[in-house]
Amino acid sequence: MKSFLSTISPTSLRSSLLNTNQSNVKLIDATWFMPNSPRNAIKEFKQIRLPNSKYFNLDKYIDEESKYPHMLPKLSVMNKAFSELGVSKIDILVVYDKSGIFSSPRAAWQFSLYGHPKVYLLDNYLSYLKCEYPVEETEVQEIKQENSKYEGISEFEFNKNYSDQVIEYEELIDLVKNNQTDNYTIIDARSKERFSGEAPEPRPGLSSGHVPNAKNLPFTNVLTGDDLKNFKSSDEIVKEFENAGIDLNKDIIVMCGTGVTAVILKFAIEKIKKDAKIRVYDGSWTEYASRAPKEYIIKDN
Repeated sequence: MKSFLSTISPTSLRSSLLNTNQSNVKLIDATWFMPNSPRNAIKEFKQIRLPNSKYFNLDKYIDEESKYPHMLPKLSVMNKAFSELGVSKIDILVVYDKSGIFSSPRAAWQFSLYGHPKVYLLDNYLSYLKCEYPVEETEVQEIKQENSKYEGISEFEFNKNYSDQVIEYEELIDLVKNNQTDNYTIIDARSKERFSGEAPEPRPGLSSGHVPNAKNLPFTNVLTGDDLKNFKSSDEIVKEFENAGIDLNKDIIVMCGTGVTAVILKFAIEKIKKDAKIRVYDGSWTEYASRAPKEYIIKDN
């Protein structure tokens, strides 16, 4: 299944979905913060959220056998997540996060990857607040889990989605070792300083740097520079990729620190090139720098 995901504005959300009394519209708060952030996503959800939202925890529904952060889980685990969110296959999911555009693209893509047919990304929560649309500020003591039965896709369908949209370390390192990375466009969404090796990674002991022949486009470059952090216009996004010397006509691999903000670039690319073939490196730099031989970790300084 092709995972081309659409964004929806706060105005469209209110006028097209919520104001038509569609009971199958489910709002999903997928707020997640970096480990070194003082903010607490669960605490904030309990204090304020969009009406009738459910909370999706990126760190809960994971591959528990992996030592890397929030790696994609087995199909059965995501079906459990859908069930606990009270989601059915006919529901329209609208995903948001309280940073504007940060962790919600990852969650929206993940829902689609695991077979949910109707997923939108709200662009974005901060703009929604600026419009003074209603929110819930009644504090809740605990996050309620539903107990519905989600009828998901088959293992065969999921494996096809996975192979089309995800690349794993073993395949990437083979491309590196065999000097085949030029056949792909590898884009890293981390900051310029982490990519070049000038600045350390936020995870202690992890080398900074980049994959050989990778290009750098920090995810912040495709978002507006104001406090709202919306996606830039399509024309502006085109210029960002052109200025970075990035060829979008090859098969594309997107990565970042742990596979979260890489999906922001996936959304941005699909805004300007809907037929782009994009795979997400789920383990991203945290896995790569932990496993790759030192000669395959490039530093520019």
